[in-house]
Amino acid sequence: MTCRISVYLDTGVVYEYDVDNPIKGREHAAAIIKGGYRHTLEGSSDLEWFPPHRIEKIKVIGGGESSQYADCARAT
Repeated sequence: MTCRISVYLDTGVVYEYDVDNPIKGREHAAAIIKGGYRHTLEGSSDLEWFPPHRIEKIKVIGGGESSQYADCARAT
């Protein structure tokens, strides 16, 4: 089962890619939070690196597992 990782930057750009399984998805998310996000355009040898403070959110679609600690959100 593949997982899609979405990295939301402070510029409004969202980078996405797929990994093989939920465990890899969570590992990638943790590494991005810690070290930032590196992007190379397909067919290019240029590397763009976005440090952690530029990342607004990371979403791992399909990376969850069932839990007895389901949460909810509310506004004040």
